[in-house]
Amino acid sequence: YTRHQGIEDVRKSGAAALNIIVSPWLFKGPAKRYEEKFGVPSLRFDGLPIGATDTSDFVRKVGVALDIEDSLMESVIEDEEDYVYSYLAQAIGVLSWKRFAVVADANTSIGVTRYLANDYSFTPSLVVVTDPVTSAADRDRIEKRLTNLEYAVPPKVVFTGDQYQINQTIRGEDDITLLVASSYEEEVAGEKDVQFMQVAFPLKDRLALNRAYAGYRGSLTLTEDLFDNL
Repeated sequence: YTRHQGIEDVRKSGAAALNIIVSPWLFKGPAKRYEEKFGVPSLRFDGLPIGATDTSDFVRKVGVALDIEDSLMESVIEDEEDYVYSYLAQAIGVLSWKRFAVVADANTSIGVTRYLANDYSFTPSLVVVTDPVTSAADRDRIEKRLTNLEYAVPPKVVFTGDQYQINQTIRGEDDITLLVASSYEEEVAGEKDVQFMQVAFPLKDRLALNRAYAGYRGSLTLTEDLFDNL
């Protein structure tokens, strides 16, 4: 539930025009049920859209699904991209180039990896997906999203939720200079003496209530946090 929502919103949800599923592998059953019972179609977007590149792609796909007028949709995209890039232009180049690793759930790892690689021009070295994804098709879908990047060599992708394996995998990456992960990986980041940024849950050292990374402006929050963790 988001703010001011409750069970009544669930009861009325069959009247929705579209189910938007922001995940590469979850909620297949509910999406099918809504379509069969209520005639509500679904749109799946593989991973959290962070930054202009993926968010504009997301907006266009939602716009097509809802038959929104192209001129309106492109006007919103143009305004938001201009807003974000005006700030991002001041930040890119100020922070030294990084070769990074990400340890997080599928949604977060996709969003962060694609933003840092496509929009911020950092180089992805390793992505560890911690979700219990057992289906080969789902793993392939996630891996394609993580490796089909616009401006970077694809990272190594590992699927594991075992903390020992995660730490050993990170220790094996000699060339990373930035680790984006959860509190569980803070110790191994200290061992390697690399910049560390907590993005995935659990977050031990801070409270996150209204600091979203998704979307155009959420990417600016992520960039600010990147600078704060130098």
